[in-house]
Amino acid sequence: MPVALQAFGLSDPADRLYRELLRTPRATDAELTARLGLVPDQLRSSRTELTGLGLLRPSREDPSHLHPVVPELGLAALLARREAELLSQRQEFEQARAAFGQLRAEAAAERHHTRTEHLIGADAIRDRLAELGAGTSSQALVLSPDAGPTNAPNAPNAPNARDEPDTPAAGLPDESLAAELLTRGVELRTLFVDAVRRHPPTVEYARRLVGLGGQVRTAPALPLRLVVLDRETVLLPLDPERADTATVLHGRGPVAALCALFDGLWHSAAPLCHPRGRDLNGMTAQHYALLRILQQGDTDVVAARKLGVSERTVRRLTAEALEVLGARSRFQAGARAAERGWLR
Repeated sequence: MPVALQAFGLSDPADRLYRELLRTPRATDAELTARLGLVPDQLRSSRTELTGLGLLRPSREDPSHLHPVVPELGLAALLARREAELLSQRQEFEQARAAFGQLRAEAAAERHHTRTEHLIGADAIRDRLAELGAGTSSQALVLSPDAGPTNAPNAPNAPNARDEPDTPAAGLPDESLAAELLTRGVELRTLFVDAVRRHPPTVEYARRLVGLGGQVRTAPALPLRLVVLDRETVLLPLDPERADTATVLHGRGPVAALCALFDGLWHSAAPLCHPRGRDLNGMTAQHYALLRILQQGDTDVVAARKLGVSERTVRRLTAEALEVLGARSRFQAGARAAERGWLR
């Protein structure tokens, strides 16, 4: 039984065609299809495959006729190419193994230096954040799903005041700390939820930050409160349901995933100066974010926290999305939104 040539990259039809052409190089298409059991399309594609691999070339006597290249030349060239590929793959494997060993050693060293702190109480969190901020030298990243600075005035007591965020939870830099960081040349990126665009105190605070050199953007929804300092220390909630608790995590490795989360949200967010209106579908970014949140099975309470709005606003946004989609239920709205490609 002949050895198959798949190791050279040939398909089975191309293998059989090459062997047959070596035996009868002047065979007609009709003869080849009959002997090999191939249909015309298979014969054409096999010829194209052999030509691409350099096993067929135009005859010197008749350029319109493809002549098989003898194995001593054609297969030898393929064998040399395959050997070079395997050598390259071997080198890549050795590089990957070396990189794995290096990263494993770095991770082990990082675990040795990783430590956490638990903070209880707004004052304890604020004091520790100020202390950590004083040692920050290059960058501070802030996720604020609640509202503006801790010392910003509350929104007016309008009838719908609860629809918009008031002061944020503990664990976010206040205005004095933010200003101090920027004055020292620390890069400060702050990401709010879109809901703050209707909260004048936060908008004014954001403009002051920008005036001092800070960067401010908004996103439809944010998963949690977060402060990252120099990409090595992170302050995040110990209990998402309690604003007066926090965990401080130290170590570049463990913080990397949270930095990646921030970077992804930041790149898809919009600068505060860019308007966030309805699109051609009649939907806002908040509507799309809410549909994705509800698709995950989250409750109105969780959705409200991620969007930085009240539960009443969540219900209003849901009703608006159902109306746009012509849906009678949240399940139906989710299905129709998925069909339209809105939940990517």
